[in-house]
Amino acid sequence: MNAAPFPYTPASTRHTMPGTPHPLQCLDAIAAIQLCHHRQEICRQGQAANTWYWVLSGVALRCVNKSDGRRQVVDLLLPGDFFGLSTGDEYDYSVESAAPGTVIAAYPRKQVEIQADANPQLARELRQITFDRLSRLQEQLLILGRITAQGKVGAFLLAMANRLSNGRSDYVTLPISRYDIADYLAISVETVSRALSDLKQRGLIRFAGTRVIQIIDRRALEDGENDDVLQRGPRSKYLLTPALRGLREPKIAQPGQIAARPSGPSYGSGEPRPCER
Repeated sequence: MNAAPFPYTPASTRHTMPGTPHPLQCLDAIAAIQLCHHRQEICRQGQAANTWYWVLSGVALRCVNKSDGRRQVVDLLLPGDFFGLSTGDEYDYSVESAAPGTVIAAYPRKQVEIQADANPQLARELRQITFDRLSRLQEQLLILGRITAQGKVGAFLLAMANRLSNGRSDYVTLPISRYDIADYLAISVETVSRALSDLKQRGLIRFAGTRVIQIIDRRALEDGENDDVLQRGPRSKYLLTPALRGLREPKIAQPGQIAARPSGPSYGSGEPRPCER
């Protein structure tokens, strides 16, 4: 990751704002468009929060750096997502691009706030942006609340399917690497790989290409109330263990019949059984 974020500069002639209606469209004139390379830092934790950002294309990661040098990905930013909003004067997180060719629109915070005070429609759009951010945070909390690694990875795949295609497709192209997924789910990259392999072996997903995963059993992945479904896999709950396969339910005597007595050694009324000796 680069040491310094990109500065606020006039819009590039190679990249322009979308021609279709989009949030904060009334601010297009003050937006600075920037093309980011892979792992470029966009804003830094502790830096003055003077700019708000919008992801036009590509992927970005909002991260918090821990005291021991590790990072925790606290938000996955896809096209259409905003970031940079802060309650204080400094960013309490860092954001970096996670894909080559990520394009970001930057807005000067003070100018946006001045216009929002005079433009009710803009103020409503900013509130909706805040609500969307809270919704993503809640989604991540639900994913992290899964008990097993398979549950976390399965919930992540469903979340990506919903965000990338509104749940209309069972094919998910992972927008980030397994290392980034691990930092997002707060598990190791080895655990992510094992969980994906396990879900594949149980018939819940299928690898359809590089970073492309097909969801086979959406219902099992959605079962967040019972994570052991992912560990059992489909249909395995109907299988008996070897120790139970030999057991049979006792036969019920029909009217007029004498119930069969269990086989085994018989003892006289006065002869003590082995456990009584």
